[in-house]
Amino acid sequence: MEHFRELIPIRGKSFWATIGVFDGVHIGHQKIIRTMVAAAKKENKATAVITFHPHPAVVLRQLPMPFYLSTPEEKADVFESLGVDITFTLNFTPEMASMPYQDFMQSITENLKLTQLWVGSDFALGKGRQGTTQRLSELGKQLGYELINFPHVMDNKEKISSSNIRKLIQNGDIHQANQALGRPYTIHGSVIHGDSRGRTLGFPTANLTISPEKILPPKGVYATLATLEGKVYQSVTNIGYRPTFENEKFQNRIETFIIGFSDNIYQKPMGLSFIEWLRPEMRFEDVSGLIQQIKKDVEHAEELLKNDSHTSSLLT
Repeated sequence: MEHFRELIPIRGKSFWATIGVFDGVHIGHQKIIRTMVAAAKKENKATAVITFHPHPAVVLRQLPMPFYLSTPEEKADVFESLGVDITFTLNFTPEMASMPYQDFMQSITENLKLTQLWVGSDFALGKGRQGTTQRLSELGKQLGYELINFPHVMDNKEKISSSNIRKLIQNGDIHQANQALGRPYTIHGSVIHGDSRGRTLGFPTANLTISPEKILPPKGVYATLATLEGKVYQSVTNIGYRPTFENEKFQNRIETFIIGFSDNIYQKPMGLSFIEWLRPEMRFEDVSGLIQQIKKDVEHAEELLKNDSHTSSLLT
């Protein structure tokens, strides 16, 4: 799959495309993209996703960070796994927000031979969200595309949405968030040097630094999967300030004990997928109490990860 950070002319192909922010690329997003890709292949059409970064709400309402479920690169990776041919990640600006929907769609059709546009039933774009599905359908008659209106995916009569998933993660409901995402919530970053305290306890940890834009679950201990150089390992992750050793003035750390792993991975990229919340972060009176609890955490995580539906096909 090709990934472009601006619209560029693509000649010689007819495209079916979908447009949206797609933060998290949840199961609702996946269903529309999978359906579009499968239908396009039967008709020998290429497929494209046109998405945006920053999120329009961040630009227009100046929402604070962290906010995102996925970075542009993470979104593109999921689109590729769904069979999309080209992704365009457009820079969303106040100027774009004020663009009439007719002008935006004109720019799309000038660069792509767009023959079908797939969108959700409440989709709208352009200045003041005036480009409703009805208006986009009418505009398509002029610009040469057909609008395909796709129904929402519901969960217990509630629409699956990125905003609801953000709330679930920030509240620590990892299991429910993963169900809505269709995969474990994952962060990516680089392993950095810590103070080696975990090693002295017999549980060496990888300290992960990530994009400040990505939301994190609340402080606590989690059963996780660590991905290093294409291999997936069971792990236990602590998010917090380590109250046994530090105080709350310290920033949150992301520390992961990778079970049965001892290689040097400093400065290497790592993915960390959250599977289940284990317990809140706790302060122990002495180190021995902490060590005993970590042993219990590891046992608990191994049992959960062994039986979790998301992990069975991933583990090496």
